[in-house]
Amino acid sequence: MDTTLLKMDTTVPASDAPEGPAIDAAGLAEAARLAESAEPELPRGMDAWLATTLAEEPWPHVMGPVLDRGAPSGLVLVGGREVARWGDPGRREMAFSIAKSALATVAGLAYDDGLLPDLDEPVVKRVPLAVFGGDGSGADGIAADPEAARRITWRHLLTQTSDWRGTLFDLPWWADPQGKQAPEEPPHAPGSRFAYNDVRTNLLSLALTHLRGRSNAALLGERVLTPLGLEPGWSWHGLRQMRTHLADGSEVEVTTGGSHWGGGLWLSGEELARFGLLHLRGGLWEGRRLLSEEWCRLMLEPTPDRSAYGLMWWRNPEGGFYPGCGERGFAAHGTGEQIVWCDPDRDLVAVVRWAVDPTPILAAITAAVPCR
Repeated sequence: MDTTLLKMDTTVPASDAPEGPAIDAAGLAEAARLAESAEPELPRGMDAWLATTLAEEPWPHVMGPVLDRGAPSGLVLVGGREVARWGDPGRREMAFSIAKSALATVAGLAYDDGLLPDLDEPVVKRVPLAVFGGDGSGADGIAADPEAARRITWRHLLTQTSDWRGTLFDLPWWADPQGKQAPEEPPHAPGSRFAYNDVRTNLLSLALTHLRGRSNAALLGERVLTPLGLEPGWSWHGLRQMRTHLADGSEVEVTTGGSHWGGGLWLSGEELARFGLLHLRGGLWEGRRLLSEEWCRLMLEPTPDRSAYGLMWWRNPEGGFYPGCGERGFAAHGTGEQIVWCDPDRDLVAVVRWAVDPTPILAAITAAVPCR
């Protein structure tokens, strides 16, 4: 299938759309109108945005670089060709938890290279105990229960079921309230409970950094983003304190799996569309395999305790998580209701940024694009 990103107007006649059943151009135009009118009532200045959203949290501190956001924007690809766009999807912006799906991609590269052959292997088999907090010494993280930390596997970290407790890069695990776990709550066995948590996601980032002996940003750029045709200027940041020493003594930045306290992955909507299209194609880009088909399959296996979650990608089982959208669809999803939606039945990638609720927008796009 052609992966050329051909820019097309939202009002393009159906006869000019990619081959296959006719696309409802008027329906796409209405979806774009809906997206542009659905901006959240939060500042565009990111310092003010984070100050507002963090104010009620237990750790209300901005600790990484920030980038002001723009107006709502997005685009739609069908068959690898652009059939709709709105706003300025060429503007690079903070992608927040879409970075988690980038971390899963870095893990996939390790899997494909034979460095991560068993997702159910304890992380400490391949990562130094001190780094992971498994010996209690606290090189980068201090585990509250080192014995429990030794039992945590790569799958636990990738599915947000590790229940790791401790302090990582000066951040206690309970600093992120998204998983609805209170510090006084009794611990759960690794793998027994899903809890969305950016501190634990950063633990995965730290572990992958030591597994490869290099920064996740450098690896993603070399193996994925540059082959996808991204121009220089994209970036993937950590928090100010997120640096670690590798076995050779060198110091590298550890990237965040989100922008909860700043930092994170900064990409444009056009670049996110290419990232989504790679995964929709099962790891192929213009005839070149960047990720294995096996990893792309594993990535979308449901987490037992959270069927709508795979390996840091969201799923849509029985159409219940993203109503009105394809049941086989999957998404990278971040704060600001930013989403990279991939629908294999429609050969569709949609990027939506800065919406109050992306689901009606995605549903309108889905209704306008018939199954191929």
